[in-house]
Amino acid sequence: MVTSLRLSLFGLLSFTLVQAVSAAECGPDTRRGAEVFATECSVCHAVTKGTTGMMGPNLNGVDGRKSGSLAGFSYSQAMRDKDISWQAETIAQFITAPQAYVPGTYMPYMGLASADDRQAVACYLKEQH
Repeated sequence: MVTSLRLSLFGLLSFTLVQAVSAAECGPDTRRGAEVFATECSVCHAVTKGTTGMMGPNLNGVDGRKSGSLAGFSYSQAMRDKDISWQAETIAQFITAPQAYVPGTYMPYMGLASADDRQAVACYLKEQH
């Protein structure tokens, strides 16, 4: 986890925790991520290469993909304009609160509350290619 520190004008400390997922934190076991993905994400997203016709884009090979760029999927303008590269860190941030991270996204999901579950899903998706 990465922690950033902000100092207020009055010298009081205010902490902002930012969940960041590194490759080292993923480890070899992504079973938990697969389980969370199956219950929270698979209704709208597939990870099997070549699967189309889902409500959300196929997430096979999402690691390193530019936001809004999968050919054949109709993304919101907001997602196309976001200009991020999907990495474990950005995936974890996005699934915390998709509408806050990309205002105007078509994704209606409210967010995944557990930081451990977000990390597990991000790690699982990193390995899907």
